[in-house]
Amino acid sequence: MEIHGNAGVLVKETRLHEVKGDSLIELIRLPEERKAVAIGKNAAVKKQIEKLTETEITIDDDVRIQGEPVGVMDAKNIITAIGRGFSPDTAMKLSDGNKSLEVISLNEYGPKKKITQKARIIGTKGRTRKLIEQFTGCDVSVYGNTVSIIGDWESVDLARQAIMRLLTGKSHSTVYKFLEKNFKPKGTLP
Repeated sequence: MEIHGNAGVLVKETRLHEVKGDSLIELIRLPEERKAVAIGKNAAVKKQIEKLTETEITIDDDVRIQGEPVGVMDAKNIITAIGRGFSPDTAMKLSDGNKSLEVISLNEYGPKKKITQKARIIGTKGRTRKLIEQFTGCDVSVYGNTVSIIGDWESVDLARQAIMRLLTGKSHSTVYKFLEKNFKPKGTLP
């Protein structure tokens, strides 16, 4: 399966699914170093995801999620977000039907360029990432070969546009001006 956003940027991820009666079973991959985060101390995180999404989750070589289709989809999104570097609390925001996850791949860049691109998105002392989060209300994670965004649909689109501008070489000041121009405080009319 491919996770992608409006820009056509994608991350390939192996997923299998099977339908048994009214129940759906999904198998997804999770980075080895993120499995402990998805399980949590005394399996607390896994249990919380299961309760929140009304699914059964088994984490071994792959992550197996079983339950009603909507619950499986929510659990899959939460676990994918944890795998992309978000904390469990941030990832669980995806159970809100108004939140979405966008994963932007950096795989098209060579190893040295990838480091540069990640540094541009993070900024000095994390300033750029923090400004993107402040102006959009989104959470942004730069992890592995991806940049991931969690937020409401419009905010994710604005954050993605800012990140894509940085990836295509726009100056930080140009991106900051873009964010200021397009920033709409919550509760205001367009």
